Amino acid sequence: MAEEPEEPEEAEADAAALTAGDFHTIAQKQIMNAVFATLAESKMPWNLVAPFLEAAREVCAGDFAENGRVSLHTMRAEGETWVEAEEAFIGISAADRETGEDWLAETYWLSDVVTAGATREDVEASIAALERTIAKLNQWLKDGGQAEAAGAPTTETPPP
Repeated sequence: MAEEPEEPEEAEADAAALTAGDFHTIAQKQIMNAVFATLAESKMPWNLVAPFLEAAREVCAGDFAENGRVSLHTMRAEGETWVEAEEAFIGISAADRETGEDWLAETYWLSDVVTAGATREDVEASIAALERTIAKLNQWLKDGGQAEAAGAPTTETPPP
């Protein structure tokens, strides 16, 4: 039996709940599904698909290198105001080099990043690393928290 169409009020409520990021993610998934379906139907041999994949990787890598951003957030939107988030979360985005429009915008709770596929020992090691990070940030504040120091290179290079 087919599902009954939603009432107009329900459809408007569902549409209002979508953010621009949600819409982008949904559109991106629909495009990916269409591409996969087309490739599956056409039964293109791998030697014809591989160059497209390589070109897409190069475009994405260039966008990440030039316009990629990873940021740590502490506030989230609630209606038209900003409120403190339940915990820190990471934002990852990449913008098209030509248009400047984000084609990737994702957020992840920091605790979800730490615990994803992790063992208890992994989580304990992450907590210890975060405590070292907090100590560095507290030292930066103690030293005056100068904005120009924020852009200065650190003494250590992070691992790749």
